[in-house]
Formats: sequence, C-alpha cells, structure tokens
Amino acid sequence: MTPKIDEVKSLFESPQAYLDRRRYNIKIRAETVQYFLRNRQFTNILDVGCGDGSASIPLLNPQRNLTLLDLSANMLSIAMSHVPGSLADNVQAVNQGFLSANLAPHSFDVIICLGLLAHVDSPKAVIEKIAQLLRPNGVVIMQSTDSSGFLSRLGISYRRILEAFGRMNYRYTLTTSSQVIEISAVCGLRLSRIYRYSLPGLPGIDRIFSQQTLYKSVRLAYGSAENNYNTWPGKECIYLFESTRI
Repeated sequence: MTPKIDEVKSLFESPQAYLDRRRYNIKIRAETVQYFLRNRQFTNILDVGCGDGSASIPLLNPQRNLTLLDLSANMLSIAMSHVPGSLADNVQAVNQGFLSANLAPHSFDVIICLGLLAHVDSPKAVIEKIAQLLRPNGVVIMQSTDSSGFLSRLGISYRRILEAFGRMNYRYTLTTSSQVIEISAVCGLRLSRIYRYSLPGLPGIDRIFSQQTLYKSVRLAYGSAENNYNTWPGKECIYLFESTRI
C-alpha cells in the first residue's frame, strides 16, 4: 500500500466518530444525490468510498444492484448493516482501494464518489477510472472541496498552523473545482449540474451545536440542490456529470 492509503486507513479506523460529527453533511450529500437522480432510469450503482452508505443505499430497490466500495473495513461493515435484509442479495461489498479494485469496465449506470478526492494521491487517476467504469449515457455524482476560494484558503492556512505545532499530521489532497471539471471533460464527462455550499468552519462547532442546527444553517445559507443560492463562497462542490459516450 502507498503511504497515502495507510494514512486514510488510519484516519477512518474508528469511523463512528467521523460519522457522528459529520451527520449533517452526510444528510446534505444524500439529499443532493437523490435530487440529481430524480426521474432517471438506472440499474447498476457503484458507491466509491461509500462511508456508511447513506448516499446510495436509499437508491436500492429489487430492480437495482449496488456495489459498495471502501478502504475501511469498519466503515464498510457499518454500511452493510444498513442494507435491508430483503435487498442483501442486490449488494456487493468491496473492501479495497478504488484504483486497485477489479471492477468490470462500462458496468455501472450511476457512480457516486463523495469525499474521496481529498484522500487520494491522484484525483486524475480516480476520475479516469470512474470514466472507464461508466456505461454509455451513465452519470457520475462526484464531490470535491474547491481549494481556490476565500474560505478554502482560510482553512488551508489554519491547517498549516496546526501542522507547524504538531497538532495535525494528515494532509489532504487539494483540487480546485475548475481542475475537477477540466479533468472530467477530458475523460468524456460533461458537467450537467453543480451544488455549491460551505460547512460551518469554526473549530469544534459540531461540539457546540446539534447536527440538526448545523444542517439547518447550511440550508438557510445556501439552499438545496433544487434552489442553490449564495454560491460564490461555497467551497463544497457536488457535481452531476453525464457521459458523452452514446
């Protein structure tokens, strides 16, 4: 394994703490996925870096198949525990890194990739593989943090200070939204929609306010994917890409 993979496995070794602190953001991501996929017909779903499965498991029905992939065995176990028993045969769990996973090309109608690009050595390689796995006319819902914005630069500066004092050892992979869109376009993925928002950025804010309060504050400030406003300071980007292959 590469050092980055080792770091990611260590970071999510105890996933419940992360899930408890970011439940409000997980809910926002899941609702955005459901809105982007409304009225679309699809059968095979891949959730890359699936976390607890909140974004993809609600999409399951008897006519759909879901592949859950995550590097963390503990996180994958949590996700599988959320799969309804009647649909267990429709779900495959893959406990591997995405780039090394043996997945058949052009086999998925929908690929979901939320919260992964910040944890990989090469976002470009990840996007290229996503495009290879996608069927013609398929769609990708991808998330990244735009490192070019004002709020992002503040966050990066704060993390650098923590690193200097030994308070943070994990370094995220930085990308801009323009880079993600440009790489995706080269790979045959056309941007269809984007939802932009930011999370409350004060350190320890999730220990002060409830998850419901944090969720409502984001919705109040930025709206939903259906009615997205105040997008200029939004550094969290959820993209809907469509395959240009027919």
